[in-house]
Amino acid sequence: MGMSMSMRFFLKYSGKACALLLLALPTYCFSQNIKFISLEVAPWSYLDEENRQYVGIFPDVIREIENRTGHFIEITMASFSFDRINRELLFGRQDCTIVIEDPIRESYVVVGESLFEYEMGVIAKKMLPLEEYSDLYNMVISTNRKLIITEDFYTDKKLKKEFDLNYELGLKKIRHGRVDAVAGAIPTIQYLAKKNNIIDILGKPLILKLEPISLQCSKKSKNLIFMEDFNEAIKSMKFDGTLKKIIANHS
Repeated sequence: MGMSMSMRFFLKYSGKACALLLLALPTYCFSQNIKFISLEVAPWSYLDEENRQYVGIFPDVIREIENRTGHFIEITMASFSFDRINRELLFGRQDCTIVIEDPIRESYVVVGESLFEYEMGVIAKKMLPLEEYSDLYNMVISTNRKLIITEDFYTDKKLKKEFDLNYELGLKKIRHGRVDAVAGAIPTIQYLAKKNNIIDILGKPLILKLEPISLQCSKKSKNLIFMEDFNEAIKSMKFDGTLKKIIANHS
């Protein structure tokens, strides 16, 4: 028996309608497994020894992005160095990161939504005056060789700098009188100072720069199409106050 004209009409145009509907659906309707990498440094992200799980601002943000997009996100943490993060994104082995922006990294990533700005600067012993940049010339400062706080600070040969592997080593040196100050990410330094019961001997920080912390995805990622889902999730977290609460919980 031949197909009726009305049935042929239905099949012809319903197929087109379905195709248009699929195109109109947001990408988060198609959940994917996504790989994110970031720094392992408190309070941004660190391993809870008791539960053997990563905790901190970054894991909380990732869990919220998962809830709002439906994507499953696998977290990889790198030690306090951007080298591994940059290498993984360059070759597309990791899809995205949320870290400080880097002009060199921007050649092989797409920069997305900014989450907040991170204070970069120097924090010294409370007894030492630190009101302006020139005060730094009277101090011995612990810093990380690979961390460019500002170009002036990095290249200033008049500054007395000691290069250490991490902030905790610098804080220990302050405790024992071997250095006067620590330079780097101020919220992280203050968090570690509280953890190591040294915060009471530190003064008010000198802020040298505000660094944007943003979503960045590899241009070689096969999941780059889903980046807008993450952007929208971050925007909504900022709008409804969720991001602010996450940061406050780890300050």
